[in-house]
Amino acid sequence: MKQIIFVLFVLLTGVLGISAQTNPTDSRQNFPSPEPIQNISQEITKISKSVQTLNSGIKQLLEKFMVGKGMQLSERQQKLLLGFEVLNRAEQRLEILQKFQIELTQKEGEVKTRMSQVQEELIPGGIDRSVAMIGTTNGNEMRENRRRTFETERRNLQNLSEQINRNLQQNNDELRQAENFVQRLRRKILPQIEMEISDL
Repeated sequence: MKQIIFVLFVLLTGVLGISAQTNPTDSRQNFPSPEPIQNISQEITKISKSVQTLNSGIKQLLEKFMVGKGMQLSERQQKLLLGFEVLNRAEQRLEILQKFQIELTQKEGEVKTRMSQVQEELIPGGIDRSVAMIGTTNGNEMRENRRRTFETERRNLQNLSEQINRNLQQNNDELRQAENFVQRLRRKILPQIEMEISDL
């Protein structure tokens, strides 16, 4: 019984250490990319490395206990360790989806703000003001060029807004499923671990 307690303690310590590596608090500045997809790709890379480190640590730990020290974990204890690892991965995925949701929401707000600005610029008075500040002898041509530029930007922003909305909806569905999965795992695994160590 003490074997599983120690194994779980070491695993928990390892997970906390990996989390600290994933979210460094040193003085280095992280400059996120303005693109949410690139940010999430970077986060997935970090999490993937953390999971690989965790898997390696678990393997070494099990080998140490089962071979080096001559200790044997019961089938139930091995299942608990496996369940704990699955829970850890599910929580990491949930964190990635939560960050992505925040980034998409922020991007959506930025796009809506810029669309409002472009809409203001597209009214005749807005185009006249922008041309007046430039100063030109061919005002009609300049106004037409400005109008075409703003209309192109508005179309691009509308397309981007639609894409962000689709991504938000898809991510929201995945986030809800991930939250439900993590909650089910926690309710199932954590009480069993607590029961396993209750006679300590």
